Amino acid sequence: MINHVTILKNLILLLFCSYLLSSKNISNEQILNHLKEEKNWILIEQRKDKINVFEMDIPQMNLNALKVEKIVEIDPYKAIDIVMNIGNYPEVMENNTMTSFIIGEKNGEIYAYNKFPIPIPFVSARHYFFKIKKISDFELNWTLLEDSEIGSSNTLNKILNENNDAVYVERGAGLWRIDSLSENLNKVSYSLYMDSGGSLSDYLNDFITSQSIIMLFNGILKKAGDNSYVD
Repeated sequence: MINHVTILKNLILLLFCSYLLSSKNISNEQILNHLKEEKNWILIEQRKDKINVFEMDIPQMNLNALKVEKIVEIDPYKAIDIVMNIGNYPEVMENNTMTSFIIGEKNGEIYAYNKFPIPIPFVSARHYFFKIKKISDFELNWTLLEDSEIGSSNTLNKILNENNDAVYVERGAGLWRIDSLSENLNKVSYSLYMDSGGSLSDYLNDFITSQSIIMLFNGILKKAGDNSYVD
């Protein structure tokens, strides 16, 4: 005879386990490892400014990662220095409503803060802490600080309290890489995963990320001497 109570209990347990598995996000370090992969990137756009845009599905994450790539004549050392000059990001992105500054350095990683408005009515600004590390002369990466990493830091909590009008972004990572192709040509790429959090839909998240990655990428290349930039 079928035990309906047992079947119901097993079904509830199965649904609960499925929920836990589907709702579990991977860490920012794991996201970064996915961004480092050369495979699984799909070309989705070839822009008139000669930037190729790729996307990649990351398991257990709601949004796709993006990568922008361009072959340019620039000084690669200068480009990396501009990326590391975090306090200059508002000028690079031509956005004076943005706030960016370095907090300090620990174990070879620079800790920094970004705050940026969302250009949508009634949507709060976003802000986050991140740590950025230079891996080599032509490669660096960063990850966002999760709540557990902020912990009881008086400095970080003071910054959060002073900007409590913004939504904290906890999930994200990025990777800059420059590969030399010849004496004058370099392939510059920037890979990014960012979930802006809050009540934003996946569509709006994708839109904001796709716009911001292009703005930062073009801004960095312009400052580094890329003369092929097209509005």
